[in-house]
Amino acid sequence: MNLIFAIVFLSFPLKDITTLNKETINLDTIYTKKPVYVSFWALWCSQCIKELDRINKLMDSLDFFVVAVNEDGKRKMSRVGSFVKGHKWNFPVIIDKRQKLMREFGVMALPSSFLYDTEGNLVKRFTGFSSRDEKVFLSILDSLKSNVDTVPVSSD
Repeated sequence: MNLIFAIVFLSFPLKDITTLNKETINLDTIYTKKPVYVSFWALWCSQCIKELDRINKLMDSLDFFVVAVNEDGKRKMSRVGSFVKGHKWNFPVIIDKRQKLMREFGVMALPSSFLYDTEGNLVKRFTGFSSRDEKVFLSILDSLKSNVDTVPVSSD
């Protein structure tokens, strides 16, 4: 099962994206400059919110790009915007209205996050978020910044 996942998600699946703020971001140019962390989340998921609050704080001191993909659907779009502002998250948020991205990434549980290197290769998939996951994330990010060869694809 992991082999299939590695084949499907070896290259970066997001290209041009439109954010909650109606901005278009070209991720082809972003991931060539810094690692990209893609996190799937929902308003009802307390672990998701904890993860994104922590990731937002880490962004201030570490150089990586974050995209948060909300899975609440278009009925809760207005709540998502005010929620993001209230948490002062400094990264783009995408509303996955029909859960298309969720299916493309093979997400089965929230939170699910993906770390890509500067060549757009999947380095690590996280399901859930714990202090152990944060340590693994920081270690991988450090190795990516040290220009060490890409860490092999792995998942929990």
